[in-house]
Amino acid sequence: MKKIFSVAVLLLMMLTASAQDKPTVCVENFTNNSDLKDTYSKQLQNEIISGISATTRVTIVQPSSYGKLPKDPIAYEDALKAEGVNFILKGTLNDYTTGTSKAVLDKNKTYATAEVSYTLSLIDLETHQTVSSDTESCSYATGSSAADALTKAIGEASENMKKYVDRHFKINATVKALDQIDPKKGAKTVYITIGSAAGITKGDILEVFAEVNIAGEKANKKIGEVKVNEVMSATLSLCNVKDGGVEIKNAFEDGTKITVITRAKKDSLFGIKSPFK
Repeated sequence: MKKIFSVAVLLLMMLTASAQDKPTVCVENFTNNSDLKDTYSKQLQNEIISGISATTRVTIVQPSSYGKLPKDPIAYEDALKAEGVNFILKGTLNDYTTGTSKAVLDKNKTYATAEVSYTLSLIDLETHQTVSSDTESCSYATGSSAADALTKAIGEASENMKKYVDRHFKINATVKALDQIDPKKGAKTVYITIGSAAGITKGDILEVFAEVNIAGEKANKKIGEVKVNEVMSATLSLCNVKDGGVEIKNAFEDGTKITVITRAKKDSLFGIKSPFK
């Protein structure tokens, strides 16, 4: 997965939602820049929509939901904004490769392989600016044919969307209360001010920051991480403290401003995702 362009400041300012807000994203029909049939780009579009929707953190709509829209680009974006849409997501199927590989346990058996490259561009309707453009890839290594491998590779795109949403639609919360406390290790479990209304689910990982004063300027310093153990309500979750229990306890008890921000889960196998399915 490779991120080729990002406007960091705009992402921080525009893509960080509040604990109660769920952004609405309009997904346009994907462009096909490859020599594959358009059915493949349509499948990719559906996988992206499915993957984003599965996070429950973003509301997905499509232009067809709003009837006839203006053809002028700015008027078109303004019309969507008037309907409550916050972002437009444009997708492009760039290219693909196919090949073969030998089975690990049976050298006489051959599998078809495929890798597909695509780009997702996100437009903020408040500013009409493209705030991120990410080129990513998905692959499959044990297909029965080239067509089968391509179809299944594209099917893997939905799995990339959890990280995509975590990266571009960060959510801010704070620590509402300390729960279990260890005399030596500090906070073991805490309640945070975010829940099902923002699409938070069990297993989500959030980074904890404390506001500090550095040379007369306020800055956020990371002091730990928490993992959602139970979503209690629309705006409340119980979390296990993964790191920084003492720092989190001290900051909370001192009345220091604490910010909790979602982040992507790390891949298993030391950050390497197996290509074999």
